[in-house]
Amino acid sequence: MRLIKSSLALSLLASLFTFQANAENYLIKNATVHTATAKGTLKNVDVLVQNGRIVKVGQELAVAGKATVVDGTGKHVTPGLINAATRMGLVEISAVANTVDASTKLENMGASFNISPAINFRSTLIPQNRINGLTRAIVLPGNGKSIFAGQGAAIKLTDTLEGLLSDNVAQVAAYGESGAGQAGGSRASAMKQLDQALSDADYYRKNQTRFMPGTDFKLSQSTNDLKALFPVLDRKTPLVISAHRADDIQRLIALANKHNIKIVISGGGEAWLVADDLAKAKVPVIMDPMQNLPRFESLAVRLDGAAKLYRAGVKLLFTGGGSHNGYLVRQSAGNAVAYGLPAEAAIEAMTINTAEVFGITNYGQIRVGMDADIVLWDGDPLDVTSNPDLVLIQGKNIPLVSRATRLRDRYWELKGNHEQAYQY
Repeated sequence: MRLIKSSLALSLLASLFTFQANAENYLIKNATVHTATAKGTLKNVDVLVQNGRIVKVGQELAVAGKATVVDGTGKHVTPGLINAATRMGLVEISAVANTVDASTKLENMGASFNISPAINFRSTLIPQNRINGLTRAIVLPGNGKSIFAGQGAAIKLTDTLEGLLSDNVAQVAAYGESGAGQAGGSRASAMKQLDQALSDADYYRKNQTRFMPGTDFKLSQSTNDLKALFPVLDRKTPLVISAHRADDIQRLIALANKHNIKIVISGGGEAWLVADDLAKAKVPVIMDPMQNLPRFESLAVRLDGAAKLYRAGVKLLFTGGGSHNGYLVRQSAGNAVAYGLPAEAAIEAMTINTAEVFGITNYGQIRVGMDADIVLWDGDPLDVTSNPDLVLIQGKNIPLVSRATRLRDRYWELKGNHEQAYQY
């Protein structure tokens, strides 16, 4: 076992160096640069990339040595986008159970369920999303038979195992209608389970020696699940909880205050109604601004909800498009802008905000020292008709090719010799 672990570590380290070695030097000239920093959007600016990092941002830059010069006139530069809530790499075909690894049916596994060993970096969905400007993603598990779904991961959209950035960036749980369904049919029992699990985890953490084999202490969760909650109690990992109804969100804020933990609201249909409470508690919200159709738990959902949260000072993280079309987070962001959200805030909700909430370093902004996850767009990145001309992941040029583009090219002409549609 020790030999296997050592071999795996060496393999991952070697693949990391290989990826960085393949990075190229680029000088993008005269582009409109959306920095996702306090500097905002800069006009007619150059960006210099060397050895996988951004080394200069300014005007009339020159480069000593070999570099590919790209004319950015009339084009836009953003950090590579990130979707804050996906099943990417866990789901290939939703209707085919054997291709879905997003949840477990084991009754004794909830918070300890870690989805990272199941992520398929050679999924056809990875290239499909990255050629559309998505370079990273947060991958979250779905609920099985526990109110706790398990641990989420952060990935970069490469096709090797070194794409795993972290295997535990979040603990995921359900509340609202979903949580009630997991806890016997009532929000009351769901809240009781959440509260009891956090209390038991804290007690177990402080009294582990008392829980030796043969003792008769009763706990609400397995010891493995309780251990998985330790990073939440230590405020190292946020607890991402699904909720839409305004009073559900307020109760979750109270739960977080009681246990002194960091939470992130996922969904937030009615979050705008309690925006001041969220801002005061510094609770971020993961939302899809396109999900504006009312349900019983989100009767007050509205298209300008993101704008209202932003004006109240709530940190926004955007999702949308599911796993197959996670890149459509950009369309969701564009809709939020159409209903009052500043464009720069929309860019930040798909880049640096998500990086900060989930502890992803050296990513999410166009500034010196950051990883060169960069997208050059042929138009406004918040316009659904714009497309990437260049996608860099840590300075490596990503071919704008996917299974879908190969099929398109193969059948563009119905007659003639057709090359293989897709290959690894």
